[in-house]
Amino acid sequence: MKRYITIILSLFLAHAAITLHAQVNNHFIHTVSKGQTLYSISRMYQKSIQEIIELNPGSEKSISVGQKLRIPQEKATVQNIASATKNTEPRYHTIQAGETLYRLGKMYNVSPIEICEANPGLSINNFRTGEVILIPAGNKAKTQATTPAQEDKRKKPSRIRTTHKVEKGETIYSISREYGISIEELLTANPELSKTKKLKKKTIVNIPLPASKPEIKKDVEITNSEIFTKAEEKRDSLSLLADNKATRVAIVLPFLLDSYSPNEQNRMVEYYQGLLIAVDKLKQSGYSFEINTFDSGNKDKSLNQLFASGALDNMDLIIGALYPEHNKELARFAQQKNIPLVIPFTSKEDEIFRNPMVYVVNTMQSYFFSEVIDHFTKEFPNSNVIFVSDSTKSNKQEFIESLTQGLDKSGIPHTTIQMSDIVGSAAAITQQEGDSATIVTIKEVMRADKENIFIPLSSGAGTLSTILPSLIILKNSTIGLPSFKLFGYPEWQIYANELRSQLYEADTYFYASFFSHYSLPEAAKFQGEYSQWYNRNLQNIYPRYGMLGYDTGYTFLLAIAKWGKEMPDNINNISFTPIQTGFKFERVNNWGGMVNKKIYFVHYTPNYNIEKIDFDK
Repeated sequence: MKRYITIILSLFLAHAAITLHAQVNNHFIHTVSKGQTLYSISRMYQKSIQEIIELNPGSEKSISVGQKLRIPQEKATVQNIASATKNTEPRYHTIQAGETLYRLGKMYNVSPIEICEANPGLSINNFRTGEVILIPAGNKAKTQATTPAQEDKRKKPSRIRTTHKVEKGETIYSISREYGISIEELLTANPELSKTKKLKKKTIVNIPLPASKPEIKKDVEITNSEIFTKAEEKRDSLSLLADNKATRVAIVLPFLLDSYSPNEQNRMVEYYQGLLIAVDKLKQSGYSFEINTFDSGNKDKSLNQLFASGALDNMDLIIGALYPEHNKELARFAQQKNIPLVIPFTSKEDEIFRNPMVYVVNTMQSYFFSEVIDHFTKEFPNSNVIFVSDSTKSNKQEFIESLTQGLDKSGIPHTTIQMSDIVGSAAAITQQEGDSATIVTIKEVMRADKENIFIPLSSGAGTLSTILPSLIILKNSTIGLPSFKLFGYPEWQIYANELRSQLYEADTYFYASFFSHYSLPEAAKFQGEYSQWYNRNLQNIYPRYGMLGYDTGYTFLLAIAKWGKEMPDNINNISFTPIQTGFKFERVNNWGGMVNKKIYFVHYTPNYNIEKIDFDK
């Protein structure tokens, strides 16, 4: 009997070891969320797409929201994870049922506060089973051994508990609170320090044992709530105080003073001019700013010389740049110096997946599509979608594939017809051929009990100028067709001035992350202000860079001035209505940056109005 029990116990321990090996050594579990792709997930964890596919057969075809993916990571023995030596490389961990920050700190031999600091997106509200968090490499500065020279300086070396490396914003008071000792005890252990003088960053401070030893309760677990509260208090001590000093902002853009490129130069100058209008309005409201402007030069020029000069070291916010390589350099610098970085233009920034200081304004395509599809199924839940294919090659294949999947999940029917069917039907109606085969085809795909929506497979000007007049003929015909709408793409606002009356008549919608039109009061007002300031009109391009500069400038300058280091938690609470570009920021993961997910639907109504539909109001 004993032997039988031993065999069962051995089998159980073997199974437990295999399970732990899978969790700690070989891989962790990632749950796919809205807008994520294999590419973005691979960048998030710095793994190749092929490595992920190998652990998840079939994922190369498609992945879906809620799907569990196994993500490989470097092997590490259980003994090393739990040893006294702290990790030298960060690791990823999928939170299991019953785990707490305290237990994870014990498991990986890092403090719970360090885990919070490595995961700015983690909170008491989203610390839940299935969330992936970054386990940082240990901060050895707080536990390093003291040198003989340090020992000689101590009056009571036996009563020194550990040492502490001063971080930005820390004070004698905050350090004494962190370790539960009095200010006098801390100063006694560090006679070179002063109550009044500011602590220098990276200074090593001796942490003594308390004068009277409190009763120590072993194995008492600190709750998540207590840990997150302490982490928030530490962040609060680092926050900026807008009343005490001007907020320092760096603008790093390619004004191209050393390499003339008129199109890019004009866009950057206009963006900067719009931003200055925002600065002026904020100053009128009582905020104070120190604006520092730097020319990043052409795309082949490195920013290392700018970094080496120290000019950016003490900034509270950086806005820039235009070129991807400059954005990578700025992102690395911003993370090193703990300075928020706003990237206004490009959406293709891998740095966002692993850098908590990065804010990407131009919505990344995969997140963009997921938001559009979510809004579409909510705005048109009882729709019948009719895709329209023509001789023009589809330039929206990825979007159409994503939309089709979303329609299928929502139970919305869809079919595809040829552009020739629509054009032919319009011609037959004009020629009063009511029994035309093309008209029969149109009637067959439309439904009287649904909201019929035509969606071309191409966003090109040729496709739009072909479909609009034919749809208007169908809409005005007397052959008994059900009502319908036209739905399309952001590029259509480029052609809107020429085709505006037809867009109205066709009852047209299109999605966009930015939109402005001079028929909207706020846009007309800004155009007037811009002309008054600079004696010129905004360029007739999309987006309008002056408006983009104003929107991003006002939003981020106000946020950093009001909340400082707490800006990430408050960026969506700005009481400001942008002129062109909306903002709704979310972290891409617990340790990464923030992406803008704001999407509008623009509606050219049959009664000749333009509606800018905001789904977050």
